[in-house]
Amino acid sequence: MKTKTGQTWVMHEDVLAEKMPTWTNRRILAHGQQMMMVENEFAPGDTAPEHEHFHAQITYVIDGALEFTVDGETRVLRKGDSTFIAPHAVHRAVALEDTLIIDMFAPMREDFLD
Repeated sequence: MKTKTGQTWVMHEDVLAEKMPTWTNRRILAHGQQMMMVENEFAPGDTAPEHEHFHAQITYVIDGALEFTVDGETRVLRKGDSTFIAPHAVHRAVALEDTLIIDMFAPMREDFLD
């Protein structure tokens, strides 16, 4: 919600979870032109298929574990781990267990708002 001053406040309870084709849920959280925060929930075996985009991305694992591949390098990210994904880097993820992550994008993902 934007206030009179232009400040944006996003309350988690007000954001509907969006079912994704290959993973459990996505919630679009706070965002502005230059950045966006997105919460993603994965069940074991869920995937974020291989893709790339012009946005820089940081992924932070709140809970669980993901096998993450970026430009051919694969690592397992667990609670508290994070990674920076450069623009146009090809990446994918596979959930190894129930997992909750935060993705930050710069600039914001306008395609997520369509």
